[in-house]
Amino acid sequence: MDIKYINPFINGLLNVCQMLGMQELKRTGLSKREKLQTEHDVNIIIGLVGGLKGNVVLSMHEATACNISSTMMGGMPVSQFDLMPKSAICELANMVAGNSVSNLQEVGSLVDITPPTLISGKNMVSMISMVETLVVQFSGAEGSLDLNIALE
Repeated sequence: MDIKYINPFINGLLNVCQMLGMQELKRTGLSKREKLQTEHDVNIIIGLVGGLKGNVVLSMHEATACNISSTMMGGMPVSQFDLMPKSAICELANMVAGNSVSNLQEVGSLVDITPPTLISGKNMVSMISMVETLVVQFSGAEGSLDLNIALE
């Protein structure tokens, strides 16, 4: 995977999270998987088509999703992962993908995105694609999350 296609996603996540008030989010790790598979409670999938093909998945525990949703809604308490926080997390993924696509245009790659797809549930493994995946781990005041980037 070419780093010029990875950095726009990392920067997109950091830019959007900072804009939404998640000031402490920092990159904490990097790993590679043979396939796009997640094991967290909450997964938001964005498809990529055009100049790049593949998927980007934001993956996190439910508690992190609730905390992020609370921050996005100005600190309103979120105790259950129901319709409102699900909608907020999907919008976060959509904003990150949109920002990332703008960043990709700067390196000459025209990419379109699909609407976000949310998969959530306890004790679940999501097998999304058989494409080699770069996993970038982040941590902040709201919790930890993974940015899974699988480009064909």
